[in-house]
Parts: sequence; structure tokens; C-alpha cells
Amino acid sequence: MKKVFIILTGVIFVFSTTGMALGQEKANPGKSGEAVKPAEPAKAAESAKVEAPKPEGAKSGEAKKEPSPKPVQYRMGGVVTAIDAAGKNITIKQDQVKRERIVTLKMGQRTAKELTNIKVGDAVNVWVSGKMITALEKVS
Repeated sequence: MKKVFIILTGVIFVFSTTGMALGQEKANPGKSGEAVKPAEPAKAAESAKVEAPKPEGAKSGEAKKEPSPKPVQYRMGGVVTAIDAAGKNITIKQDQVKRERIVTLKMGQRTAKELTNIKVGDAVNVWVSGKMITALEKVS
């Protein structure tokens, strides 16, 4: 076992002294300071005339609109600091290791019914999509 350890240590030492262990490409000092040459005027004019083909049925002034991505649904927890039943808003204070934050979220029709069981000072788990609460659960 000692012989294997000595041989491996020797191989590592040889590779580190010869530069084979971590090979890096050396910088070429002659090519590093070259400036970028501007394009020739004739070639620039030709490239400006070439247009991309338009898809069939598309109007010239309209750009193709992509649908916006759906908000990500995530879970957050905290202590309820304020409830606005009329405005269907709830404010939650989150205590984290590095910082505190207070979040005001809107409630949908289904989650507004669950508001009767929750009071200020209760700990809750909330599932959120955007700024809208999708599910609400009181923590025991």
C-alpha cells in the first residue's frame, strides 16, 4: 500500500513539474492587439437590400405576437398580519434567516371562503400564482 501511495505521489509530482497536469494554452502576444476592420461599403449596401422571406398570410406591418408565459405556482409560508375581506387581500409576514419581508396577496373566490377560519397572527401556508392565492392552509 505504501508503494502505491509513493508511486501516485511521484506521478503527480512529475506531471505538475512538466505542466501536463493542468495544460493551458499560452497567449499569442502578436495577435492580441488587432483592431476590427469596418465592412466595405459595397458589401454593406448589398446586405441591406436582402430581406428575409415573409410568411404567407402575414401583413407587412404586423409582428407575430407570442403568448406571455403563465406565472409560476409556488408555496410560501408566514404569519398573517392583516386581512381585508372586502378587498380580498391578505398580508403575510415572512421571517427568514437573512431578512424579513411582508407580502400582500389577492385572493380568488375559492380562497376567500377559507378566510373565515383564519385570524391575524395565524401561521399559514399559501400557494401563489403571480400575486393571486390559489390555495390557503392554516398551520396548526
